[in-house]
Amino acid sequence: MEAGRATIVASAVARLKPPRATLTHDAPAAVLAPPVADAPHAEWRGLPDDVVARVLVRLPVVDLFRLGYLFSPRWLDIWRAEPLYLHDRQFASPRIAADDVAADAIANLLELHVGDGVQFVGVQGENGSDDDDDGDGGGGNEVVGADGHDSGPGVAVELEHEAADQGGGVVNNSDGGGVAGRRRLRFPGGVGADDGVISDDDIYGHDDIPDGGYEIGRVYSFRVETTRWRADQLHRWCAALQRGRVREVTLANLTMEGHPELPQGIRDCATSLKGLHVFFFTMEADHIDSLVNLRVLGLYGCPGMILRALRPESEIRVLTIDFSRLVDVLVQTTRLRSLEMHNNVVQGTVVVHDAIQLRKLHLLPPTRPSKIFFGEAPSLRSIGYLDLFNTVFVIKGIVIQAGMVLHPPKMRSVRILGLRVNYTEMGHRVPREIEQILKCFPCLEKLEIMRYDEVAPEEGLLKADDEHIYQGNNFFRDLGCFSHHLRWIYLTAFRGGKYELALGKAILDEARAGTMFKMLHPQGSYTDYISNQLWRALEHFRMTTPNHAVRDRHVSVILRLRKAGGLPG
Repeated sequence: MEAGRATIVASAVARLKPPRATLTHDAPAAVLAPPVADAPHAEWRGLPDDVVARVLVRLPVVDLFRLGYLFSPRWLDIWRAEPLYLHDRQFASPRIAADDVAADAIANLLELHVGDGVQFVGVQGENGSDDDDDGDGGGGNEVVGADGHDSGPGVAVELEHEAADQGGGVVNNSDGGGVAGRRRLRFPGGVGADDGVISDDDIYGHDDIPDGGYEIGRVYSFRVETTRWRADQLHRWCAALQRGRVREVTLANLTMEGHPELPQGIRDCATSLKGLHVFFFTMEADHIDSLVNLRVLGLYGCPGMILRALRPESEIRVLTIDFSRLVDVLVQTTRLRSLEMHNNVVQGTVVVHDAIQLRKLHLLPPTRPSKIFFGEAPSLRSIGYLDLFNTVFVIKGIVIQAGMVLHPPKMRSVRILGLRVNYTEMGHRVPREIEQILKCFPCLEKLEIMRYDEVAPEEGLLKADDEHIYQGNNFFRDLGCFSHHLRWIYLTAFRGGKYELALGKAILDEARAGTMFKMLHPQGSYTDYISNQLWRALEHFRMTTPNHAVRDRHVSVILRLRKAGGLPG
C-alpha cells in the first residue's frame, strides 16, 4: 500500500510548483570562502535587515540550522518576520535516519517560527510617518494584535527572549539586537513573489495586513509529501499551522490504513487557509464548508464530497481531482476557473454550462467520460484532452462528428486544444474527425494530437518511400484557425506509424508560414532506424508538397523526445 501511494503522490506533486527554498536546495552547493583577518564571518551579523532577509528566505531549512553559528536574536527575528515556506524535501539531504525524527524536526521548526502565534507589527515613524529620521533604527515600531489593537510595549522583546530560549543551535545570544526599532523588507504577494515563489495572487488575493506593517510567525506554505508521521506528530503540526495562520497545505497520508477524515486541525484553519492538497483522506461537505476562504483544492485518492466543490456557492477557483471514481460532473453557475481531472474513472457525462469564469478544463488520461457537453463558457481558453474515439463531443446541443449536416457552433474563446486519438480503431477517419472538431475553434492557437494506442500490424511502421495517402483530399483547407491563428501543432506520443505520418503530411499541406510543427515521441517508442526513415520521408515531402511555406522552410518541423507533463508549453 505504502509504495503504491508514494508513487501516486510523486506523480501528482510533480505538477505542483515547489517553493523557492526547495529550488535553491536542488542547486549546486555554494562554497563558503574561509574568513580573513580583516573580514571575519562574525561581521556578517552586521548586514542590513533586507539583505539578511533575502538570504534567509532562499535557504533550505536544514541549511539555516547549519548556519546556526551566524544566527543572532536579530537574525532569528528577521527569519520569523518573513513567511515560512516549509517543504519536507528540504529535510531529505542529508537524509534524516528515521521518519519519526524527520517528523519531529518539522514540528520543531514550525513551533520555532510560529511561537505563540502570528503577531501583526505596524511600522510608524515620528509624527505618524513611516520614516525613521533619527538614524539609530529605534522607536519606530508598534506591535498590534490580530484584532488591530495595540498589544502594548515589550511584546517584541518578549518574542526575542522566547526565541532565544528555544535553543536548537539556531540562536546565538552574542548579539543583543532585536526586532524593536527595525523595519522589515516586504515583498508584494509574499516573500520572493518577484522570483516566482507565489504567482497565484489573482486567485489567493492579498492578506489583510496593515499598511506599512508585517507579520511575525506567519506560515505561507506547508508541504509534507514523503515523510511518514504518527497521529501525535500530525497534531503538533496542525496546532502550529493554526497558530501560524497557514495559507497553503499539502499533506500526504502514506501509512495510515484506509482514508481517515481530514484532520480537525486543518479544518480549524478556517479563515487563513486558501490552498489545500490532500492525499488519501476523506473530505466531507462540512469539512470544506468551514474553510470559507479556500480557493485552491486538490483531492488525490480522496472519497467524499468532490462534487460539493463544484456548487455555485463554492468559493473554490482551482480544483484538481486525481485517482477517484466519478459519475456525472456538472460545472454550472460556478466560480471555478480551472478544473483538472487526472487518472480518474468517469462513468458518465461532464457538463460545462453557464460557467462564466471557467478558463481551463483538462481531462488527462485515462480520465475518459462518455460525453462532454459544452453550453455557455465564454472565458474558456484551454481544453484537453478530448478522446475522439470514446467520448461524444456536444456543443450547445449539437453533436460534433464527421459528415454532420448542421453548421457546428463556434467556441471562439478557446486558444489551446488537446485531442486523443486511437489510430487502430479510427484508421483513416482520424483526419476527417479532427477537421470537424477544429471547425468549432476558429481562434485556436495551439493544437496537440496525442496517440494512445500502439502501432497495429494493419497500420505498420512508416517508411521513407511511403506515399502521401491523403494527397489531394484537401483536409484542413479553409479552416479559420489554420488561416489565421494556429501556430503551434504537436503530434505527441508519436510511435512511428504510417497513419501518424500521413496525418502530419495532411496538416503540413495547409500549415501557414511561421507555424511550428513538432513530433514528440516517448522514450523507447521506436528505433533509430525508424527515426532515420521519418527524417528522410519528411525531407522528401518538403520538396514535393504544394505548400510554399513548407518548401521554403518557413514552417519549422521538429522531431523531439517528449517529456512528461500536460499540454506542451
